[in-house]
Amino acid sequence: MMPAVQGPNNQNYADFYAKWVKLQEDDLHELQAALDSNIQEAELLELVQKVLAHYEDYYKVKDGAARKDVLSVVQSSWKSPLERAFMFIGGWRPSMVCQLVYAQAGQQIEAELAEFLSGVDTPTMASLSSKQLSQTSDLQQFTQKSEEDLEHRMAVLQQGMADQPLLSLAQGHGQQRPHQTLSLAQAAEQQRADEAATGNDHETELQSAIDDKVKGLEELVVDADDVRYSTLKEILHILNPVQAAQYLVAAAQIHIAIRHLGVKQNGTHQDDNHTEA
Repeated sequence: MMPAVQGPNNQNYADFYAKWVKLQEDDLHELQAALDSNIQEAELLELVQKVLAHYEDYYKVKDGAARKDVLSVVQSSWKSPLERAFMFIGGWRPSMVCQLVYAQAGQQIEAELAEFLSGVDTPTMASLSSKQLSQTSDLQQFTQKSEEDLEHRMAVLQQGMADQPLLSLAQGHGQQRPHQTLSLAQAAEQQRADEAATGNDHETELQSAIDDKVKGLEELVVDADDVRYSTLKEILHILNPVQAAQYLVAAAQIHIAIRHLGVKQNGTHQDDNHTEA
């Protein structure tokens, strides 16, 4: 069994992740209350920047954990099977940032029309300017290219697991060299020595080759997180404070809803398994 990956201050990462979800819930409520109270845009911008700082802190901790135990981070045992099923290299797909903007814009068009007819003018995603739409489109294209680069690097890592260097090491693992004509006792002693020497050599070489692959995976996860965070930061820069707050509310709502549903489903499946056993 792999050791539990740790968060800050030697905290169990599962506990850290649970606190991160709780922080998102708190941020969601604070953002929603601010939007409902019609506070000044300057105050709303400060709140948006505070929430973005929480994302930055989260990724710093996550990337630190990946540097120590990337296999556990990719496996993400602290997440539900539903969450893990749709992960992209250890997290959410970066281009979802732009997709969420478009989804919100479409959803809010009817609501904004009703408000306009009643004399209310509240900026939403439906009122994105042509400049904002162009910037969002450019960001989406750039992000999708980054995703393609990450996917190519992952493919190279995965294909490398069946490439010739590893194949040769795997085939040589446990093999012994042929013996000259020896007595039965001498042959047995020589075989034991060969198994120890050859086995250890191949084990070391094979482990070294695998370690190189794991190191490549570590860099890949860290780079993917960098794309995730930078894309989020850029979309919040494109949006005005009200739109940015609305965006962060929607993003938190999606994450929290999937998290709660996944945990509930996982608990139900575990109960069913115990019943069948």
